[in-house]
Amino acid sequence: MKSVLLLGRGLSEYTDMFNLKDDELAGKRILDCAAGVSSFRSEMKGRGFDVTAVDPIYTRKPDELEALAEESFKRHIKFHGDFLSGIKVKGVPLEDYRRAVFREFLSDYRKDPAGYIAGELPNLPFSALQFDLVLSANLLFLYEEKLSYRFHAEAVREMLRVGREVRIFPVTNIHRRRRSIYLQEIMEEFADHEILIQRVPYHEETGCNEMLIIKSIDN
Repeated sequence: MKSVLLLGRGLSEYTDMFNLKDDELAGKRILDCAAGVSSFRSEMKGRGFDVTAVDPIYTRKPDELEALAEESFKRHIKFHGDFLSGIKVKGVPLEDYRRAVFREFLSDYRKDPAGYIAGELPNLPFSALQFDLVLSANLLFLYEEKLSYRFHAEAVREMLRVGREVRIFPVTNIHRRRRSIYLQEIMEEFADHEILIQRVPYHEETGCNEMLIIKSIDN
């Protein structure tokens, strides 16, 4: 989707989006699916965790991504500058935080490209159950006007093929401040799995603070 901005999230945001706890992640193989320019993989690697990032943008060279990210920053400020001016993440102004996240990502992308795999939903370049946990942020449900229900269902099925547990955030169309029109149907289609909606600390002030967890019954 050409309209998607390259604005990465950091470890602190992932922790809140997905209710992540170090003791639960120890020894697990984790996939960040549609990771974009987030620094989650880099930060987690630095703490000794096994994380792979996948995204179609990883066909691009670091300098190309740097130029695209800068354009995204400019667009974001142009259209949302007034709204963003007072927002902070962990005490840091949002724009400064996003730029720091991107610098962390880009440094790791240059140094350790093997951790960044080019691929996209609903056809991931991984073997069955290669991962214990798959995280997917700010793609499914959020872009329900651009991505069909069929895409959502195929994407969820593919993530369950490669991972034992899938966590998706948000389940909300944030722009419309409501749960996605696809959420109930997805829950019904995957009713043969362990499936639940869980509240998270991220975006509490907006009410858009729920994630979807899906696990295979035989896990």
